[in-house]
Amino acid sequence: MTVRPFFIVNPEANNGRALPHWEAVRVHLDSRGMEYDFAFSRDADDVERLAKEAAQSKGTLVVGVGGDGTLSRIASALVGSGAVLGVIPAGTGNDFARSFGIPLERAAACEVLLNGEDVPLDLGRYNGRFFLNVTGAGLDAAVVADANRLKRFLGSLAYLAALVRQLATYRPCLLQITLDGQQIKEEAWLVSVANGRYYGSGMQVAPQADTGDGLADVIVVGRMPRLKFLYMFPKVYSGRHVLLPSVRVYRAKTVCVEGVRALPVHTDGDLTGHLPFCVTMERHAILLRVPPKNFGTQ
Repeated sequence: MTVRPFFIVNPEANNGRALPHWEAVRVHLDSRGMEYDFAFSRDADDVERLAKEAAQSKGTLVVGVGGDGTLSRIASALVGSGAVLGVIPAGTGNDFARSFGIPLERAAACEVLLNGEDVPLDLGRYNGRFFLNVTGAGLDAAVVADANRLKRFLGSLAYLAALVRQLATYRPCLLQITLDGQQIKEEAWLVSVANGRYYGSGMQVAPQADTGDGLADVIVVGRMPRLKFLYMFPKVYSGRHVLLPSVRVYRAKTVCVEGVRALPVHTDGDLTGHLPFCVTMERHAILLRVPPKNFGTQ
């Protein structure tokens, strides 16, 4: 590794647990003789500022220590720079890391930074910024809003608790979805526009998503009785929900969603607005450091 990596630490991630996580990471890095720089972010805008400054040198490894929201901000700042995104998972859900087999265990994640390989990564562009994983509207966005209030008390279980609460009151909405110019209308519980496979602390919402094909996987969960939705829900963790007739999967480069209600929209675990929204996929927008092909077999 010829360029000193730069670590951006979000001390507020995972309700403050990211800070002791980072201290343990430093111990491992120091034991491996790794030279590096780091900074603590003050807020989301500061994450982007730090990443842009770090990316001035082409080939710099800019590492996010935090959750998917932190990584999303760093990725946005790296577009066009030639810098590489590295990941130390330290958030609540860490779904982006799951999609690439990046270990959640600290020492193993550090080894990926030292010995991993760099692969091109697609990003989605929504509302003037880029996202890594998933943006969507409907029940899942309502769950994100509720889960953000519960994270302090329940940690990664906040998403499940929020889902149970929202299922009691949420109503499906008539949506108009435009996929590369082709319109469909459907009354749906939710629509997810996915670059990565996972969201919501391990839900495999888009099991066939490919982060290098330049397309979004669009998952539409159509109207169904609440009890049937409850039956379907556990299948999301294995990705088998997409086999059900009420769930439809599309692929497109540009996706626009409108609704008869101004449903909340979530992006990489954060609430980012309300319907309508449009997403455009940017193929191979940045580079990502991932485990080598023989990782864990030696």
